[in-house]
Amino acid sequence: MKIQKVIGLTLLILSILTAGGIFLMPKRHLWLMERQSQYTVENQAGKEACMQSVDVMADGGERQQGTFKSSVQNDMDTPLMDGEDYSVAPADNGLPYYVKVNRQENVVTVYALDDEGYYTKPVKAMVCSVGRNQATPTGTFVTGDKYEWRSLVGGVYGQYAYRINGPIMFHSVPYYTMNKGSLETEEFNKLGEAASLGCVRLSVLDAKWIYDNCPRGTIVTIYDDDYAGPLGKPVAEKLDSDDERSSWDPTDPDVNNPWHEEGPRILGTGTRVLERGWSYSVSSGIVAVDRDGNDLTDQITIEGTVDIMTVGDYRITYSVEDAQGRTAEATALFRVQDTIAPEIVFDDATIKLNHVEASEVNCMSSILSHFQATDSGQVLPSDCLQADVSSLEGKTGGSFPVTVVATDASGNVSEPVEILVHLDRQAPLIREPLRKQFTAVTEQDLRDQLAEAIPVEDHESGVEQVRISWVWESDTDTYTVLVTAKDRYGNVSSKFLYNFMFSYQSNE
Repeated sequence: MKIQKVIGLTLLILSILTAGGIFLMPKRHLWLMERQSQYTVENQAGKEACMQSVDVMADGGERQQGTFKSSVQNDMDTPLMDGEDYSVAPADNGLPYYVKVNRQENVVTVYALDDEGYYTKPVKAMVCSVGRNQATPTGTFVTGDKYEWRSLVGGVYGQYAYRINGPIMFHSVPYYTMNKGSLETEEFNKLGEAASLGCVRLSVLDAKWIYDNCPRGTIVTIYDDDYAGPLGKPVAEKLDSDDERSSWDPTDPDVNNPWHEEGPRILGTGTRVLERGWSYSVSSGIVAVDRDGNDLTDQITIEGTVDIMTVGDYRITYSVEDAQGRTAEATALFRVQDTIAPEIVFDDATIKLNHVEASEVNCMSSILSHFQATDSGQVLPSDCLQADVSSLEGKTGGSFPVTVVATDASGNVSEPVEILVHLDRQAPLIREPLRKQFTAVTEQDLRDQLAEAIPVEDHESGVEQVRISWVWESDTDTYTVLVTAKDRYGNVSSKFLYNFMFSYQSNE
């Protein structure tokens, strides 16, 4: 993933769009923001609905508020990572939604306006199929004409075609004829991967939603990113070509759709893979319809939890009841995986170690105390860090490169970080002076003379401080001098020097 640590104030001036002359306003850069998710359950006609309150800390301590519907029932106050780049979110253009198409991941995410008038509130995600060989162009466009049916390249047809730019449109998976029972079943089963000649294919229900809810002039951005989006990537239905009903799109709300004969159905509950610690929604892509094709999605009851911070498999059960009391239930598997390596932060690119810190016992911990590893927003314990200190072995002083890496519980290893360690394992050297007889006016004068006379050397980091004291030895009538010296890395040495003779003279 494109995970960057900098949360800066970025002003991106985008070009004026061709149709409609819309100017995309710059937005605060909220790259890799942390969402503090607070989940509450509300009763709605006897059903459970979940609303997710989102508080986003922006630059300079400002706070951006927003809410979007989520069915995640999570007992933890877990900050979820959101890799969406909200700095390029367009400003309010008078229409309800902004649509982004992630060409790399084959995901469409729809955004509504936040309280500041920018399209940053994710409200719906759809699985799609873009063009093979990057045939779908990237860029920002404004939608144009709509067609309930539209002939497509290759002599096929699409429902709910909606022009993005030139020949590029949103539309359903193609049909052999302008008949809802002539679906290209094999192409439908490719939803979620690049499969078209350039258009953005969707299930009928998703294509119809965009057709019905996004007026002409809606802004659409097509881009590449390995981050699927804040709601994650939904799962498309898979059709059995031997089932005669597979000539129909199972999401088509048409009352004649043979898939409806079973009564209410819940679609989109296949296995989803989630990245540990990243934002998602268990309701994303889940829809329910009754036998008449009426949308029952808002009436779905959800049971189960996903611990997004813990790798493992979690089952979520969806149930719905139609107006006649008929029920349907489906279970989805959510697989939380950890494929993202930890990241390392450190307080300085250079570290200074004295002889205690650089000892065999303390060297590793001394270096690693300057580092911290994070993984999906969590601080990892210090034992996940490892430093290669082989360059310091046998060295008493100098500057040497040291490499630090972090390994998380899933075995993902961070990018190595190289720092420079300045090493000084030797304390200052104190030598015997050439003379030991001193005559002074004051005690301070004597101390100054001793400091000048007694050699103290440090060839690595240099002497920072020297302290001198003395005591009279009455049995010999001489003085013993104690010299304590400290270098700039904190190494300290002390030495007793004997047989000094001191005398004082008046300064009058």
